[in-house]
Amino acid sequence: MKLILQIALGVFLGTLASHLTLDGWHAYQEGIAKEAAEKLRASQERVRREQGERIRALLMQGRQGQNPGTSQSPAGFVPDDAQVR
Repeated sequence: MKLILQIALGVFLGTLASHLTLDGWHAYQEGIAKEAAEKLRASQERVRREQGERIRALLMQGRQGQNPGTSQSPAGFVPDDAQVR
């Protein structure tokens, strides 16, 4: 009877240890995945912010170019809607 109890206790402790080890491993892997996802999100946010700044700069240049007297086209520029005579 004593041997059966020792075997049962050993199986129980082994099973418990394996579950704790697997839970720890899964938590570790989830942490790595969350960190990678956060880095990707931060990178995408930085790119989006940079694109927004570029768009704002282009819009501001366009608005400054629309003021009368300041609109100058580059040399050789022909607009698409220009009529050919």
